[in-house]
Amino acid sequence: MLILLLGPERFLVAQALKAHIEKYVLDAEGLGDLNLVRLDGARVTPDELMRAVQSMGFLADRRVVVVEGLLSRFGSGKAVGEDDAAPAAKADAAPKGRGKSDPGLGDGFAKVFGSVPESCVLILVERGGVAKNNTMLKAASRYGKVEEHLAPRGVALERWLAERCKAAGVKITQGAQNALASTLPDLHMLANEVDKLSLYVGPGGLIDEQVLKQMSFVSKQDDVFEMTSAAARRDTRGALQQLQRLLDGGTAAEGILPVLAWQVRTLIQIRDMLDRKIPDFRMAETAGLSDFVVRKSVGQARQFSMKKLLLIHSKLLELDHGVKMGRADAELSLDALVVEMCQ
Repeated sequence: MLILLLGPERFLVAQALKAHIEKYVLDAEGLGDLNLVRLDGARVTPDELMRAVQSMGFLADRRVVVVEGLLSRFGSGKAVGEDDAAPAAKADAAPKGRGKSDPGLGDGFAKVFGSVPESCVLILVERGGVAKNNTMLKAASRYGKVEEHLAPRGVALERWLAERCKAAGVKITQGAQNALASTLPDLHMLANEVDKLSLYVGPGGLIDEQVLKQMSFVSKQDDVFEMTSAAARRDTRGALQQLQRLLDGGTAAEGILPVLAWQVRTLIQIRDMLDRKIPDFRMAETAGLSDFVVRKSVGQARQFSMKKLLLIHSKLLELDHGVKMGRADAELSLDALVVEMCQ
């Protein structure tokens, strides 16, 4: 069996992969890990992949072979569902390793796709989408099932959010649902937010606007927005004062980092659209953001160059990694980053 999981909505791709693994191997008498093989698609050879799919499962009827990034080795052009993606997103879909320039390699993989036994589930995963003219996509599609995961928008996003709350065993008011859907279009962040709020209200509890104000990322987002607004004005004192208000209000520096990272990624998307002269009224649809987020952020994005935003984003990643590894003090490092944003 051959399954292709692809699409620009990485969270849904990851959830689908988890579901398939649980379905096919994790119920195998506790031996699931022994029947799960993960391969790097940027480096694997056809012979290595053939050996993996032809091997028998250990005390089980099936084994699963997961290959990530194989199709993108052979891609070019725009990725499915990513016609207007920002440069940072497009970089994830760029071809890696040997592939397109070696037709023989492609033929070798196509042969593997056509010879996957019933005892194996081969899952090809592309978390950033696949180019429309991808040769491996065409080859794999002939033999397997394609599951494309696109980000829900508008009513579909609200429906997804309501279903997520129902699965968590809680209820949500329409107002809270609209607030979350309009300010957190990233599904991974939305899922984390629902999980956190569900723990707070307890089984059968209600997530309403008051709960959001007390506990939600949404309230932090407004404060971080004010901080980045001050940075956009090059108001170092104002930005640091807003940061201190966040800290004094009980928000840990580790909790500010993901909110700031989301805001900077949003500004990168909007700055890219400004540079490409996409009209303001088309930005929300183009980037998959809400109208509310675009309206709030476009003024800030005009105050930063793309080079500056990418540098800030890189610094945020370094800081987040340093904090998690215990090599950086989150509060002091965040102070320094805010000062750099204002320069």
